[in-house]
Amino acid sequence: MNIREALQVLESSAESGSEELKKAFTSEYRNLKKVLTEYAPDISWKKIKEAKEGVVDFTVDKVERLDRSSHEHPWYYIGGVGLVAGIVGFLLGRGSK
Repeated sequence: MNIREALQVLESSAESGSEELKKAFTSEYRNLKKVLTEYAPDISWKKIKEAKEGVVDFTVDKVERLDRSSHEHPWYYIGGVGLVAGIVGFLLGRGSK
């Protein structure tokens, strides 16, 4: 279902409802329709694909940097994990008394 079909469904349901519901729904529907028709043409699969590739590239870069850093300074990471595990263990153990 695309945006136009969804808007048609909303419009038909607004026409078949009670008067009070119609009044409340019609103004909100008009605002929603205006916003969607203004911005929907700007969204394309190309832009979505470019955004996805940007997120993937960013994530891969950060993971590679973390991997290099953890191999260069493993004791920092081992200490950090130990500290976090100790804190979590303390908090969980304190609640079981």
